Amino acid sequence: MAVTTGAPLTDWLMSTEFPNTSFFSNITESYLEEVEEAEEEEEEFDALRVNKILFIYVAPVLIFVGVFGNTLSLAVLQSKHFRNAPSSFILSALAVVDTGVLLTGLLRHWIKNMTGGKLDVRNLSPGGCKMHYLMTYMLPQLSSWTLVLMTVERLMSVVIPLKAREVCSRTRMLTAWFIIFGCLFAINGHAFKTLTLYTFPRVIGNNMIISKVCFYTRSTSHFALKVWPWIDIMLLSLIPVIIMFGSNIVIIIQVVRATKKLSEQMSAKGCGKANATQSLTIMLIAISIVFLFTTTPVSIYFLGLHIWPRTTPKQQFETQVAYSSLNLLYYFNAVLNFFMYCISGARFRQALIAILCCRDVAPRKTTLAATSTRGHTETTKVRNGAVTIANSVTLD
Repeated sequence: MAVTTGAPLTDWLMSTEFPNTSFFSNITESYLEEVEEAEEEEEEFDALRVNKILFIYVAPVLIFVGVFGNTLSLAVLQSKHFRNAPSSFILSALAVVDTGVLLTGLLRHWIKNMTGGKLDVRNLSPGGCKMHYLMTYMLPQLSSWTLVLMTVERLMSVVIPLKAREVCSRTRMLTAWFIIFGCLFAINGHAFKTLTLYTFPRVIGNNMIISKVCFYTRSTSHFALKVWPWIDIMLLSLIPVIIMFGSNIVIIIQVVRATKKLSEQMSAKGCGKANATQSLTIMLIAISIVFLFTTTPVSIYFLGLHIWPRTTPKQQFETQVAYSSLNLLYYFNAVLNFFMYCISGARFRQALIAILCCRDVAPRKTTLAATSTRGHTETTKVRNGAVTIANSVTLD
């Protein structure tokens, strides 16, 4: 996300409403002295130490686990047993995007905290300021809408199963994803207009250094601080959550009906369909809830940032701890998908074990169940008695 952590100077710049009071045209020594005093007193507040612990120790664990898990997911999804499925591209794209989310956002915070705020990749160059900001916002939104696209693909497979392969062909899914990518890039392209890299002198002791801060221009500060947070929460969380919940409800209803009908046909065979349906329902609800509770809180934080009390250094540090906690909670969303696939998909687990053990995967067996209806025989295919979960390619 856009608010930074690390050196208090940058934190205060990013969290105060100085653009409305022409901050950069009225920087004074008294303000800089106040910042330095806050830096000297920071150890008095446990909140700041917690903030640093979260980003210095928890962040690298999330980065390593997330990048490693997403890399394994990509390897499995691009194996010969998955790569031709339309959904495999979406899941592969999601793994790449989630990795980008971790490396552009969380990695930056970790570097800033490890260097005491002395190194911020966003402040290295004017171009880097604009592009890094754009990617920090666009990639999380792209991850959300990739999940939406995946859910819609699953919805088509249960609502119009006979036409789903045609409607959701690999080419169309690929086209849809790139259209989403282009739209989000255009929307977030305001960064090229609203951001600039400010440079100003700063006196520390007997030395004068040149400080750089990537922030909004004075003319666009109202849009950036008041309007954009609402657009971001709509694209990142609110609209995707509404679509996913609505689609998953329809998916659950359709799958329960189909499973009940198939269970009646297969009752003589004793296939455990009730358990499969129960697992499916729980997984569908869990995916939507996990997405909701990992993406929404940090967006709400930004919406309410300017009305929360931050008049004392302690309140400011506590606000930073709230941000750090919610930010890390959000990044869990980019880490958990691999584990969701492993829990929900037997076929995914088999392919993963095969890759790790350098062996081939035996093809899944398809059972044929014959049932007599109105004097003639109908043959129904059952894929290991399992129902594919939403938000995943045919992983079972």
